[in-house]
Amino acid sequence: MFHRRAVLLSLLATKAMSAAVGPRADGEEATITPGQYGTASGGALDIAAKPTGPAEFVENAQIASPPKYLTITVVNSQSAPVSTSHARNAGAPAPVSGNVGAGTIAAHATAVFAVPTGWAGNVAVVPASHPISNDDSLIEASFVKPSGYSVAVADVDISYVDGFSVPITCSCNGGVVTGCNKDLFSLHSCPNNDGKGACVNPKRADGSTTSATSFFAPCSGGAYTYPIDNKANSFGQCQSGRITCCIGTSCPKNPKQPN
Repeated sequence: MFHRRAVLLSLLATKAMSAAVGPRADGEEATITPGQYGTASGGALDIAAKPTGPAEFVENAQIASPPKYLTITVVNSQSAPVSTSHARNAGAPAPVSGNVGAGTIAAHATAVFAVPTGWAGNVAVVPASHPISNDDSLIEASFVKPSGYSVAVADVDISYVDGFSVPITCSCNGGVVTGCNKDLFSLHSCPNNDGKGACVNPKRADGSTTSATSFFAPCSGGAYTYPIDNKANSFGQCQSGRITCCIGTSCPKNPKQPN
């Protein structure tokens, strides 16, 4: 497993500056290009790596059996619509319900989709006034059976590794497990605005860095703000099979995010 982690970090250092996705038909997810399964090393899409998260959940004995499907609810708490784009890992099964094509979630509206065991993918989110880009905030999730585990494990993280577009937090069982509800644009001037509603993260491909830049630091440890910001992961905390991700500053605060 540790050898695979080293390979992943090498890929992060040499890959293109954003995760590529393949073509999609209307109403379908895009496909994440093999070798570019997300930017958060040790996060929900880093299937081959040793799991990261609270020790009591990483230990196999503490993992409860989940329901047949993992249900992910995305709530837009903002007063303006957001655009979303779904993608899944190459070879992963398709969701069993929900509209996972590129689309828009209206202000104060909700979208829901459900996935089977073996699914892993992400949802990019940006204000609807801008197009989806490779720099947007990502909901990354998976529902796979890791090596050495007897059941599928639900995992979700919020990644600002590629960049930041909107604040997002995700909750399970009544508590926030990942993400950051701060609007980073209101706290610092973005040094590299992509002109499409997102601030580019300069450390997106730096697999050795251990800290975030000043723009992303207010969310460090809550969301992934650099590739190995592993306090942001939630492995094993969502075995209820229900994850709710909330977009906006009015969303519940993550206790792991800096004050």
